Amino acid sequence: MAASEPRATQAMRPLSAPFEFEQDAPSEPRLRFVHVSDTHISHDPTYNLPEATHTPAEGARALVEAVNALPFEPDFVLHTGDVAYDPDPEAYYTARDIFQTLRFPVHYLNGNHDDPAALQRIMLGRNPPLKPLDFEFEVKGVQVVVVDSNGPAQQPAGYVTDAQLTRLEQIAKDRFDERPLVVATHHNVLRNGIPWWDEFMRMRNGEDFHMALLPARRRLRGVFHGHVHQPVDTYRDGILYSGTVSSWYQIQAFPGQKHTLADPNARPGFSVVTVTATQTFIRRHSFDV
Repeated sequence: MAASEPRATQAMRPLSAPFEFEQDAPSEPRLRFVHVSDTHISHDPTYNLPEATHTPAEGARALVEAVNALPFEPDFVLHTGDVAYDPDPEAYYTARDIFQTLRFPVHYLNGNHDDPAALQRIMLGRNPPLKPLDFEFEVKGVQVVVVDSNGPAQQPAGYVTDAQLTRLEQIAKDRFDERPLVVATHHNVLRNGIPWWDEFMRMRNGEDFHMALLPARRRLRGVFHGHVHQPVDTYRDGILYSGTVSSWYQIQAFPGQKHTLADPNARPGFSVVTVTATQTFIRRHSFDV
């Protein structure tokens, strides 16, 4: 009987007394946002690549239609860069015309294909532009920090400067800030053992970026990026890195892959991200063009 006593004691534990971890795990949403990326819009309506089944403009218009049709009201749309097909100012007039039909606020990041000054001037009415395009805002008690990852590196790779890392460290080390934290950048940050991903596309000093964020991992609900045209998640040291697909065409990332290879079976889409006080929930959506 002695061996069974601990089990009996555990069974008699009142249902009204939750486990300790449940006391700090409210599931009530604080924030919902739509994560989109890599629209690659051109002012030329015929611009396309052989591996794509529709033009960037067609994909972006279908994206806007799908987001507007969601059966709830997201707090904002986060576009993690490559708004335009190349750093051509003319492309942003077309992009502005497409995205101004979204029913929700949009926050834009600068991708490696973008002209940051033209993006800000034409789509945001900001002149002079921010250099780099770093900013921060708060929605419903959630802190959102945007980091321009287009520092000095050979494209399409990314880089963040020492000044940007210092800013991240200061944010992450703030012991008195209890707000849930969301970080956004364009480039994929960590190595995944795939040459195309690690050697060609990645943020060159991604390890430094990761280390700068470590002190905030208790409140950090995710680092959201684009660039790789894939719905991928990387989890390390308690930090989630989440990428989303393009509205144009998707790219593969298999072990040993050294070159950019289109994924003809993957559909365009976006992610819906729900942030609570203690967790992150991501749902992937796709749409037809």
